[in-house]
Amino acid sequence: MNDKDKKFWLLVLKLALGAIALIGFFGVGLYYTAKYNTYAPPDSPPATDWGIAKDSPIRNKR
Repeated sequence: MNDKDKKFWLLVLKLALGAIALIGFFGVGLYYTAKYNTYAPPDSPPATDWGIAKDSPIRNKR
């Protein structure tokens, strides 16, 4: 093998290890959030008497 081939395969090895590390990092992160999720949605449904939830799309004649 010449020097050019060694540099190429070293680059391929670095990219493969980087991809494996990145996939492992996200996998551990997803596992941690799935196992130790502390978010609890609110018990009561949100109120619909505010905002545009009750607005009519047709204007009132004044």
